[in-house]
Amino acid sequence: MDEVKDKEVISLKHIIIYYLHHWKVFAVAFVISLIPAILYLLLYPKTYEIVSDIQIQDDKNLLSSGSMGLGEAAGIMKSFGLGGGSGSGVNIDDELKVLQSNDLLNKTVLDLGLNIEYYKPYAWRYQLYETTPLQVLATPATFANINEDVTLNVVTKNKEVKVIVEVSKKKKEYKFTSLPATLNIEQGTFEIHYVEGSEIPKSDIDMKIVIRPSRWVAEEISDKLAVEENSKTSNIIEIGWQDYEKKRGVDLLTTLITNYNNRADLIKQEEGEKALFFLNNRIDSVIMDLGDVEQKISIYKIKNKLTDLEYDIQFYSEQMKELQSKIIEVEAQSHVIDMMDAYVKNPANQYNVVPTLLSAQEGEKGSALTLYNEALIERARLLQNSSENNPLIETMEDRIKKLRSGVFLTISNAKKGLMLTLDDLKSKEKVIYDKMANVPDQERQYIDYKRQQEILQGVYLILLQKREEVALSTHGLVKPKALVVDPAYIKKLPVGPRKLFAAIGVFLFTLIIPIGYLYGKEQLIDLIKAYKASKV
Repeated sequence: MDEVKDKEVISLKHIIIYYLHHWKVFAVAFVISLIPAILYLLLYPKTYEIVSDIQIQDDKNLLSSGSMGLGEAAGIMKSFGLGGGSGSGVNIDDELKVLQSNDLLNKTVLDLGLNIEYYKPYAWRYQLYETTPLQVLATPATFANINEDVTLNVVTKNKEVKVIVEVSKKKKEYKFTSLPATLNIEQGTFEIHYVEGSEIPKSDIDMKIVIRPSRWVAEEISDKLAVEENSKTSNIIEIGWQDYEKKRGVDLLTTLITNYNNRADLIKQEEGEKALFFLNNRIDSVIMDLGDVEQKISIYKIKNKLTDLEYDIQFYSEQMKELQSKIIEVEAQSHVIDMMDAYVKNPANQYNVVPTLLSAQEGEKGSALTLYNEALIERARLLQNSSENNPLIETMEDRIKKLRSGVFLTISNAKKGLMLTLDDLKSKEKVIYDKMANVPDQERQYIDYKRQQEILQGVYLILLQKREEVALSTHGLVKPKALVVDPAYIKKLPVGPRKLFAAIGVFLFTLIIPIGYLYGKEQLIDLIKAYKASKV
């Protein structure tokens, strides 16, 4: 055993001595490796990390916010799982996906003009942002229709402008006497001019400009953009971007957050407009019904010559006060459920979110209506990025059909429950009515009319309150979806070029290349010797 160890030590010493004997090879490799390392440190632009933190705010659904009710009637709807919406809550994973979506980034690219790359002359792939002397303009439709890179090599010399257009490796030359110049090519019409507000360069310009499909640029940005949640228990999202043009990095994050908030506001406004349309129709209908009841009361009082009937039945009214209040509450909720039932059964609303605004309070999560609305919202989100033939859409529609049956059953059960409650209250009311044997029939009819009036007035107030809430949420002081915690700022230390990377590269190159060279040389010599020996 000791003999084997001695042989290994001797062999290792032999290898070390062999490589030390060829120290010049390592020295040459070290000197050569310094060249790319120095070039990397000198030519690689100083890159910084730009970061911004935002807080995603919980935005309650317009059709479920607010607290509506008539007395204590809120509990009746809630007991049947029909109380209010579930509250939208915040799904950070969804928001992360939206922030990195191609559509949102595409708009940001077009807003900042990042689909046009201005390359710095005599620099390796350095894209200018603020200091570019030239600018290319075109209509939004032109940029949207570009589906391949369009390269423009612009040369200004002796008051002459030459533009070489390269598309799909095909080149064509255009000449102009001065700038601005209008370039009409197959991909569209582009205008090349000096940047507005800057001085015209005194020296000649030789510059490369590449017009790219904006969605390609958005896709590349999405791959490099760092969007992460701060922790599993917070609604803070951290957005990071690395760039050697500081202003471009700050503008990118700032514009991205602005477009994200604008998108959320647009969705909220569209939802609010639909809610207002529905509410206005229901309010008009209730006003008409209320007017009919009031007219009947007026005609009835004139016909029966009734003036101060309330005082005549004051004794009985005191006994019935609490009971009638409960009956009004139940009938108001029953009227509200009928509205909801009609809305759900309307084929035109098959894939529309069920308005939960007609209830008194926000409901509990997990109710039939909550699950149904969440399924509809999920289907609409999937349709934004795919077609109706997508298997996920078909699966979601099957689930929606099943949940819709549950909604019908929930509303039906609520109706039955309210009817049982109402029958019980009216049976108690009948006992009191029986004690009013001396009250004329016209007085009872008058009370009936008054009750209908109060029911409609209650429904009217509920709808009116909700309309104001929706109007304020849509057109009032709307809080942004993303609250900026830390505006985009540039970190102090640059992230590139990294001296450590250069040192590692030099170290690896100095070791690996000489060792590989010497080992290969030794094996080649042994191979030649073996070949010559085999010939002898």
